[in-house]
Amino acid sequence: MLRSFLTAIAVTYSSILFAQENSTDKQVMKAAEGQLEAYLSKIKPGHAAEFGFREGDDLENCGIAKPYRLLTFNTEYYSGSINENGNYVDIKNEWRVPVTVKGEHRALLTVNGNPGNFDVAGMGGAELAKELELKSAPYNDNDEYYILRIYPLSADFFVAEHDHSFAETEFVPLESAKAAIPEIRKSTKTTYTLEEVQDIVKRELKQGDVKPLPKKKVPAKKRTKK
Repeated sequence: MLRSFLTAIAVTYSSILFAQENSTDKQVMKAAEGQLEAYLSKIKPGHAAEFGFREGDDLENCGIAKPYRLLTFNTEYYSGSINENGNYVDIKNEWRVPVTVKGEHRALLTVNGNPGNFDVAGMGGAELAKELELKSAPYNDNDEYYILRIYPLSADFFVAEHDHSFAETEFVPLESAKAAIPEIRKSTKTTYTLEEVQDIVKRELKQGDVKPLPKKKVPAKKRTKK
């Protein structure tokens, strides 16, 4: 109980930031919509399926849906133990914006930047787009949508934040999280709290199943004869 209470207090600042997301989402969607045609025009005839589109899709009538903002755990989370009053969520200025055909997700646009300066960096992620569509379906459009990305495990969670309250946020493991984290894969739970996700990921990292990325070999400098 004490830890839950302190965690709720610790994330109050994050809740205030999340409350600003509604207007930002609209700006992100506007930027994505304005730059969508440029990306669709790059698709060569006969190659639409490579970007998640189906036979018969009219690329001239594509739309944009509610975006998912990217979250990660910060350096403090990975570098030490979890403190009861710690805030380990890093809110990125990066979004995945669904490209739709007749209301169905086909692909994701990656949007980066700040209000007044949003830019589309790429298009892809057909499988992730469909999975996010399915996972977010039970939630209200008034909820804020996020993707929590655990880079060391290559695991993603869909995140739904209700009523601008981070304490009420639900974390839904995607297939990548189930594949990377046995504890989640074996569980019958469908949603988790932030506190639960933090603890589970920590346990998985401590088990030593995650191998560090190999260091790049730097070729030795050749000595020159004087």
